[in-house]
Amino acid sequence: MDYIEQELKTILDWIKVWYPDLDIDEIEEICREYLAEIPAKIKDVTKIKRLRRYLTNDFDIDLEKKEESKTSNAKYSLDNIPKYLFEGKNKIKFDLVNIVDLTANIGLTHLFEWLNFRVWPTDKIALIWKNGSGKTTLLKLIIWKEPEQIEMLWDIKVPKNIKIWYLSQDLFWEDENHTLEQEMKLVFSEITKKVEELEKLKLENKETKKIAQLTQELLDIDWFKKYDLQLNILKYFWFSQEQMKQKVSSLSGWEQTKVQIAKFLIQQVDLLILDEPTNHLDIEWIIFLERFCQNWKKAIILISHDKRFIDNASEKICEIYHHKIFSYKWKYDDYMKQKQALYDKQMKDYQDQQKFLEKEWAYINRFRANSAKATSVQSRLKALKKIELLKQPENEQQARFIQIKTLKRLPKTIMKLEKMIVGYEKPLIELPEEIEVLKTDKIWIVGANGVWKTTLLKTILGDIKPLSWKTDINKKIKIGSFAQVLDNLNMENEVIKELANTANEEQEVRKILWWLLIRWDKVNQKISSLSGGERAKVWLTKMLLDKPDIIIMDEPTNHLDLHSKEVIKTMLKWFDWMIMIVSHDRDLLENISNKIWLVKDKKLEIFDDVEEGINSIVK
Repeated sequence: MDYIEQELKTILDWIKVWYPDLDIDEIEEICREYLAEIPAKIKDVTKIKRLRRYLTNDFDIDLEKKEESKTSNAKYSLDNIPKYLFEGKNKIKFDLVNIVDLTANIGLTHLFEWLNFRVWPTDKIALIWKNGSGKTTLLKLIIWKEPEQIEMLWDIKVPKNIKIWYLSQDLFWEDENHTLEQEMKLVFSEITKKVEELEKLKLENKETKKIAQLTQELLDIDWFKKYDLQLNILKYFWFSQEQMKQKVSSLSGWEQTKVQIAKFLIQQVDLLILDEPTNHLDIEWIIFLERFCQNWKKAIILISHDKRFIDNASEKICEIYHHKIFSYKWKYDDYMKQKQALYDKQMKDYQDQQKFLEKEWAYINRFRANSAKATSVQSRLKALKKIELLKQPENEQQARFIQIKTLKRLPKTIMKLEKMIVGYEKPLIELPEEIEVLKTDKIWIVGANGVWKTTLLKTILGDIKPLSWKTDINKKIKIGSFAQVLDNLNMENEVIKELANTANEEQEVRKILWWLLIRWDKVNQKISSLSGGERAKVWLTKMLLDKPDIIIMDEPTNHLDLHSKEVIKTMLKWFDWMIMIVSHDRDLLENISNKIWLVKDKKLEIFDDVEEGINSIVK
């Protein structure tokens, strides 16, 4: 292949990746016609330079400045990610993972008992249950990263040629001092070495034969395309060229998550394992990840406490319950109904067997000494020995309903905000001319990460002074506030000491903690020893005990499991008066809110129609 053909193929490959809507055959025909019109005496290098300028000027195909940021260009929107990246072919036709009779313990903690679990090439599985049930541990066992302290008997079969990508809660990097560009070049590290070797040879302007050979090798297996892809995929995720020079450790949590998603997107992966993937993402990116999971043609196992994400991203629910896995091919609400129906059947079977056994033993004990009934008694004893005794089924404790009763009637208008500008030294959010918040308002504050939603809440609460405003907040109203940072808890206090001053209060505290699924053995532990979710429940209890008139919350469900989220949803749904919440939890907010405050482009837009507001979020 001569120089012209090599360069033309490189250009066409580039266009195919970054301009998927263009007809590549038509573009090739245009390029060849243009090259044919250039006089033969012109050097090949000059011909290619002219072709590049022609494509740039006449077709807006920017080949000369391909490294510049184009995040503002429509072709770098999420919808325009090359479709082939989602539609990889399954090279493995049999099961990807087959776990047989797994039994595992960590110290005295019993994790799994004769657990069986199988993953097929197109399975989309949501692995659920309460925190501490072993979900993350099971995922780590699948990828052979089990903790050393685990004692186990097991047989986990995973094909040697399978490629698994694990997106964990604790994001990892090859080197935290790497720039984002350096980190992305490691996605296809072998290709990067080859391309850098080629570029070095070109700079040294020698070994022409080696350059031609290496160029041909890279072209034949589409490695130039992959090399460019690893550097440019992040443009679809709205990363600028300046950010590519940042250290990965300087990126925010949600930016780091997006990078990890981009990395597995461009690799030929057979199984994706997503451990709490939505923790750092805003609604727009959660919806993108859902869409990705729906379009992905291969297997996914995900752990999530986001009910809506589970429903939209998975097709099967697998529950770790009593050290085993139970599968349900339903949406979450249907799974809960099916689980209850299964429990009801098991309980009926158990009770029917107990009645039968009671009747049989009553007969045996009554006629044991009666020689005339000896044959009948022996027959029944033999029959009882053959019966497989059923265990009484256990229905996992569900989060209880909490109803907060306010102590007084409230005025119609809770607060008025006039000409308010939120910010520090410069404006961050501009509000409408006048906002009147009524006692019946249930307000959902939403927007992308980093648009100062928490700052808005703190300004309304008076913790931060606004740049300008005129406001009128009823001074007699007691506000119950819940913050992402639980800095008002004394970490060295026992839970009960932090929450209760009297014996009567202690009883109420224990009742609320029980409603929120905090076990009795946790009540006397130090708050510092609790998990993030348990600390959130303690803070929530503290707020509820104060019997607030209105509630203002910042990401209240971030660390809560699905069952605890349900009780928060029910509690807020039945709360009498005004609620204002910053959250990305769609299931929670769509069930309780009647207004949406959307923070976008440094302005606050108010929607009285929730559906209209939700549609505006993802435009």
